[in-house]
Amino acid sequence: MSSFFDYILPSTYSTNKEVTLLDRKLGLLHVSISLLVFAYVIGIRVVLEQGYTESENAYGINGVQLNGTTYTENQRTLLKTPQDVASLLRTGAEGDAIFLPTRTFVQYDQKESNCTTPDEPCSDDSDCVRAAPLAKGQCKAGDQGQQGACIRLQWCNRGADGEYSTAQTSNPFTGSAVSTNSEILKDLGRLSVVITASVEFQKLAGRLSNEDEGRTRWTMSQVLKRAGLTEEQAQTDGAVLDVVLSWDCPFLASSGCLPILKVNQLAPGEPFYVQWANYFRRNGDYPKGSSGPLTQYRDLYQARGLRLLVSTTGTGTQISVLMIMQQLFVILALLPIASALADYIMQNCFSERRHYREYKTEQSPDFSDVRAKVEQLEKQSQSRSAKAMNYA
Repeated sequence: MSSFFDYILPSTYSTNKEVTLLDRKLGLLHVSISLLVFAYVIGIRVVLEQGYTESENAYGINGVQLNGTTYTENQRTLLKTPQDVASLLRTGAEGDAIFLPTRTFVQYDQKESNCTTPDEPCSDDSDCVRAAPLAKGQCKAGDQGQQGACIRLQWCNRGADGEYSTAQTSNPFTGSAVSTNSEILKDLGRLSVVITASVEFQKLAGRLSNEDEGRTRWTMSQVLKRAGLTEEQAQTDGAVLDVVLSWDCPFLASSGCLPILKVNQLAPGEPFYVQWANYFRRNGDYPKGSSGPLTQYRDLYQARGLRLLVSTTGTGTQISVLMIMQQLFVILALLPIASALADYIMQNCFSERRHYREYKTEQSPDFSDVRAKVEQLEKQSQSRSAKAMNYA
């Protein structure tokens, strides 16, 4: 019967037993599992995932500029006007971005005055907001039964009669534009984008520049094609494009690492709208000798177009002795799995599993009883020796 001390102090110990089983099925099973381990490490980790290399992600700097000459066509008069970079990039140049207007409403010769607002229709004065000093809450009735509009102090358009009576809509693309002076940029393939970029791999290599490789220029048609846009879509709605110059360098030590241009639409289907104005004054507004500030005028441009946000990224790899040793250690760590799995299948799945267990596991005699018997014999021997000495 087991005592309490048998649970606290176990009286058994298990050790591995090396057994050679002459069985063809077991041999094939063990070899197959070992080959699977080698196939996983060599085929997937080494070949497919390139586990023998060390990789590094790098982010670089870039600059972009627009080159080329094309033309715009007035939708009302069909007048064609040549357009170059100086006339197209009216919003100013940026280091890593470009806005290219493709469809523009132009309202020339606007003036600060009180005039009607097409964005605020009304029937009487109660429909208009009173917010001094810009709005006095006045409504001007429309002509020939048309709906009226509220009057505000704002930038007003000059009509055919020379009077400043109506303002421009806030977004002429979503409603009926007051100005009919609309221009569309034609033949975008004449324009090209020049991107100068470089990336630096601090651990694996030095700095790479696309100027050294001679790949710096792409036509606007190539950019639109990579973004999945047609020229008609770009002219009508415009878009925001994420332009990435990507460096994929499998072996940095070898030459010939060329950047690839990748273009994606940000918020596909959403038009991109920008407006800006050029301000000026006229010397002949006041008679000679009059005092006071000169009246300010402006030309208003409301445009849809292409917004190009340019960036550069790099991914480089290099053969590494450290990564090769790591894959070797992975093989050594996974090989015991083949033996453990073969043992489990052998003892639990095969038809001869009972015989395998008998050969695999052997229970030894209880050596604790033998040890007690030996100690008893040693004590008896010592006692007899002591008696013999006393007798002598």
